[in-house]
Amino acid sequence: MSREVVTSSEFDDLVDRYCAGLLDQESFHQLEATLRTSAERRQQFRDTMSTHAALNEIADMFDIHQASPNLHSTSLTAVMQHGTLDHPDTTSAAQVDPAAHRTNSRWIALAIACVASLCVAIFSLRYPQENQTPPPVPLADHDIIPHARPVSNPLLPPTRQVNNRSIALVKSAVDVNWGTSATPLRIGEVVPSHILNLDAGILEIVFLSGAMVVVEGPAKLDLVSEEKAILHHGKVRCYVPPAAVGFAIETLNTKYLDLGTEFGVEIRPDGNEELHVFDGEVRVHSLQGEDTPQTVLSGEGLQQGNDKQWKKIESDSNQFTNSVDLSRRKTKQEQKSYQAWLDYRKKIQDDKDLIVFYDFDSQSQNPQVLEDKGNNALDGSIVGCEVSPGRWDAKPSLEFKKPSDRVRLNIPGEFEDVTMTTWLRLDGFDRHFNSIFLTYLYEDGHLHWQIKSSGEIDAGIKTADSNRRIYVSKPVLGYEDLGRWIHLAVVVDKKSQTLSHYLDGKRIARLDLRVGSEQTDPRPPVDKIQFGKADLGNWSPVRQYDNEPVRNLNGRIDEFAMFSRTLSDFEIRELYNQSRPH
Repeated sequence: MSREVVTSSEFDDLVDRYCAGLLDQESFHQLEATLRTSAERRQQFRDTMSTHAALNEIADMFDIHQASPNLHSTSLTAVMQHGTLDHPDTTSAAQVDPAAHRTNSRWIALAIACVASLCVAIFSLRYPQENQTPPPVPLADHDIIPHARPVSNPLLPPTRQVNNRSIALVKSAVDVNWGTSATPLRIGEVVPSHILNLDAGILEIVFLSGAMVVVEGPAKLDLVSEEKAILHHGKVRCYVPPAAVGFAIETLNTKYLDLGTEFGVEIRPDGNEELHVFDGEVRVHSLQGEDTPQTVLSGEGLQQGNDKQWKKIESDSNQFTNSVDLSRRKTKQEQKSYQAWLDYRKKIQDDKDLIVFYDFDSQSQNPQVLEDKGNNALDGSIVGCEVSPGRWDAKPSLEFKKPSDRVRLNIPGEFEDVTMTTWLRLDGFDRHFNSIFLTYLYEDGHLHWQIKSSGEIDAGIKTADSNRRIYVSKPVLGYEDLGRWIHLAVVVDKKSQTLSHYLDGKRIARLDLRVGSEQTDPRPPVDKIQFGKADLGNWSPVRQYDNEPVRNLNGRIDEFAMFSRTLSDFEIRELYNQSRPH
């Protein structure tokens, strides 16, 4: 079949094989190319996938019918006719004939079984059962292709990026300046199809196929699928192991198909292209259909002239950033970032409202002591925690894993306003609460701070008139945040009677202290904030308050500070920017 044009029956066959998970690589690219060029085919694809998703819901029909006895059997017909599941009419149980109800149940079960058997039979007869792994979803410009709704668990965090359409991982970034229209990506983030637009710097991307590319700015690169990226300008260096053979870099006019190689592609400012093959071989195809494909071997290269004709050149590895250069630049950047934090640390220590400051960087003669770098000498006692690398390899942190792990401290006095900040790394949502800072007792004015397994940031204040007032943000953390260093802050302002949560320098919630996030009627103002004995990274109360006795943090902490005033949005943003790893 021609790559550029497919007939209606050929397109139907491509879609059928895509839904069955039997589309090979060449056919997948053909389907993708068709969707890119034809609005009619895109609409046809949407309609087909909507019906496909509706058929997936039929499997749940019988359970729904059992849970809702008033569900009519005509709903199944509605699904088959319209591709949607109509809501049942509201009919009282007293109006339903039991015999008819049993008959309907049997017909629904029979219909479901017939449809399922028919689908299995069709696919079994038409296609061999060699590979049932579905390929990545083809993208038609910015279209979003419908897919079955995920089943959510209210106790687990939602995910912003991690899904079955993710194609690549951001491994590292060095001195990256994002373009004005670009969406910045974090190190460790996994992404679906995405447009990278760099004004400067180097970005290291690992595709889930195993291929790795180093993008040098200024550059624009479209991450299309696990097997393909499209370069608009700039340069990329590709490392393709045997498991990822077939990875391709495309430009507007050319396709560079890997055959197990290390190679570089550059689009120069004048628009002309260059290929440099450092190891293995690359097959070069014209996407305009004008030239015969040619194979370029190790040590060879191709260069376009102004007439767009190729001439052979020797490959030059020094023209592209290699792994040694990248590692050297990453080390230099980390050292510079770490030194910037060391310099900024003095400003924190000199703050007159600083109550306690643990930088986790100072070595005490006693390994069980966490030294307070503020002026109050409120040293903490380390219980069970292991020393691990922090935000930078040169900076230590404490790892909290076991239910006994904690840092015990004692903060005397009563405060008008309070700000707490921390740098921590979360390693799991395997417990309902991940403790950050909790008081040993839970009495009038005591403030607690923790992360819920739902991805919400949770604070609680015990007041004389209530058991606990709760101040919870919306879900802001997900599985893609595990293993990365995050900056959190909580600000309690008695004057304005507000509590604010911050994530990575940005305010994510501002809540009324008199109301909180779980009640509607205002209560008396919060008039006391105090701590006494408290734990970092854990909580073991004197008595059981709920059914969640295990609350130790699953992760690491490498900085904690407390101030007796409200830090402004600007101050918290500055604290984040001046102390974050770059």
